[in-house]
Amino acid sequence: MDKSVEIKKTVFDNTKFTKVVDRSFNTFTLPPIDNTDDIANFFRLYEDLYYAIDILGETDSHQYLVKKSSELLDFDTVTQDIQPLLDEIAQLRGENLALSEEILSLQTGI
Repeated sequence: MDKSVEIKKTVFDNTKFTKVVDRSFNTFTLPPIDNTDDIANFFRLYEDLYYAIDILGETDSHQYLVKKSSELLDFDTVTQDIQPLLDEIAQLRGENLALSEEILSLQTGI
């Protein structure tokens, strides 16, 4: 049971130790965040994640993006441009219905 264990110890003198080990005081802080957020990176990520994003949802969804972006856009002007066309369509449908009724009454002799 008598086994010998050889222990080696390396010793530096003070001048050599200072050359090897930094003795200056450093605070421990988190490394700076590499902030590469920019518009080009956002759209690249959006294209990459397009199909992974949920369609509906209060957050993290296409619905949220549309709702958030629509806060910047003025949809009232779009509606004002479309409204006359919708009115004309309604008028033409009414005229079409009246003509269809007239054709039906002529065919049936009522």
